[in-house]
Amino acid sequence: MEHRDRRSEILNVFFDDVTVQEAVCRSLAMLETDGYHYCVGTNANLLCIAHDNAGYRDAINQADLSLADGCGVLAAAHILGRALCERVACIDFLNALFPVIRFSRVYILGGKPGVAACAGKKLEKQYPNLMVCGTHHGFFPDDETMAMEIAKKQPDLLLVCLGSPKQELWMARYGPLTGAKLAIGCGGWIDIAAGDLERAPLWWREHNLEWAWRLIHEPWRIGRVCRSLTVPMVAIGELVRSAVHGRRSNAECLGEKVSAKKQV
Repeated sequence: MEHRDRRSEILNVFFDDVTVQEAVCRSLAMLETDGYHYCVGTNANLLCIAHDNAGYRDAINQADLSLADGCGVLAAAHILGRALCERVACIDFLNALFPVIRFSRVYILGGKPGVAACAGKKLEKQYPNLMVCGTHHGFFPDDETMAMEIAKKQPDLLLVCLGSPKQELWMARYGPLTGAKLAIGCGGWIDIAAGDLERAPLWWREHNLEWAWRLIHEPWRIGRVCRSLTVPMVAIGELVRSAVHGRRSNAECLGEKVSAKKQV
C-alpha cells in the first residue's frame, strides 16, 4: 500500500486526500503494477455504516485508494480540522480515468440482468482503448465461484457495481481471486452508464445538491439522506469529546505536579 502519507482519518475511516486527477494518476500506476489493488468511494451514509461496523470499516481502510465521495464527508473533515482538498465523485473519477487508460481488458460486475452488458457496449463504443472482456449481473449464488469465473477472462480492470456496503466487502475478500490489477467499487455508475438512470444536471452538482436531485427522483433514499445529515453532528461530538478528554488529561497532569510538590 502506497501514498499513506496523504491520508486523513475521519471518524475512524481513512480517506486519501487527493483530487480527481491525482486519483486517476494513482489508478494508472496500479494498473501498471503486478498484484491486486482496489479502490473505494465513501459518502456520508457509508461513513455512518463504517463508523458502527468494524468489518466494513476494515474493508475501506485496507483499500489502496479511498475517495471522499460526498459533501457530508468533506464537512466532517473540515469540522475535525482535517480538511480534504475536494470531493471525488465516483462517476467523475471514472469519466476522467477511462480516456487515459492504455489498452485494457475490463470486466463489469453488477446491476440487474442485462444492465452490465448494455453498459459494456456503450463503454467500448465511447472508449476504443477499452475492451470489455466480460460482464455479469449482480445476482449470483456463490461469491468465490463468481470470482474464479471472472479470472478466466483475465481482466486488468474490474468494475464492481454491487451496491454498498456489499461491493467493498466483496472486493476486499474475493477481489484477489479475480486476477484483476485494479477493482473499483462503482455503485450506481452502472445504471447511468447503461442509460437507465440520469445523473443530476450540472447546476445541482456545482451547488453540492446532487443528493437532493436524486432524492426527488428516488424518494426511497430518504433514510440514507437523514443518516448522512448526522455525520457533521457526529464530527462535532467527536471534537467535543476530544477537547473534554484533553482538559481532563491536563487537569490530571497538573494535579500530579501539585501533589509531587507537596510531598517535597
